[in-house]
Amino acid sequence: MASDNKTNYSRIGFTIIAGTVAIAAALVYLGGAGGKKAALMAETYSDTPVSGLSVGSAVNFRGVQVGTVKEITFVGRAYDVPDDADGRKILIRFALDEMKVRARSDYSGEDSLRRFVSQGLRATVSSSGITGISRIELNYPKVPSAPEKISWTPEMVCIPPEPSILESFSESASHVMAQLNTMDFKSAWSNVNLLVENIAHIAEDAAVIVESQKATLGEISTDASAAISELRTLAGELKENPSLLLRPRDPEPLPETAQ
Repeated sequence: MASDNKTNYSRIGFTIIAGTVAIAAALVYLGGAGGKKAALMAETYSDTPVSGLSVGSAVNFRGVQVGTVKEITFVGRAYDVPDDADGRKILIRFALDEMKVRARSDYSGEDSLRRFVSQGLRATVSSSGITGISRIELNYPKVPSAPEKISWTPEMVCIPPEPSILESFSESASHVMAQLNTMDFKSAWSNVNLLVENIAHIAEDAAVIVESQKATLGEISTDASAAISELRTLAGELKENPSLLLRPRDPEPLPETAQ
């Protein structure tokens, strides 16, 4: 009887242990270790603030989420850079689903990503509406900017940054304001006033010339009217008698008829 109880206890213990192992394995699998997708690490950088971007932010490829941000730091913390300006750039590293970014089945994810970059793929930090939450957008601009020369060697595929529309507008507005600040509006206004005065003087001189030549212009107008009247008369005579073009209007009399 005692032997049977020991056998039952052993079976119960084995069942409990096996169940515990199975539950632990399921939890590990569901947590991502068993079904974890192959991750491809890539990075980009930014010269401007990346407010709203954080670890876990989405990374989209042409509008489709393909990964998440894993690290945000400064280039100078990750690489030994001789240029302080490069060291202050913001470095953004993210993990991509390799299967989603492979161009073809016979390409690796890294090879595909490098080909995309050579074809104009750029990374932009974009804000998601009024929430202030930002994301990384990987896309092909119509006219991609040329990748700048950087003073460090990236450890992974580096996707060159492309400024967002808002950043481009802000930069253009700042450039216009800087130009306006350098303009001498006082001198420009003085030049405009001088131009207006010169035009007024020219108009006055023209009026004086017209007034002084009014009599001459009247004679020219009278002569022109008389000439036009004679031309009309001649045109009427030629219409009635076209032969006048070939002979005088009053031919000379013959000798034998001349008195």
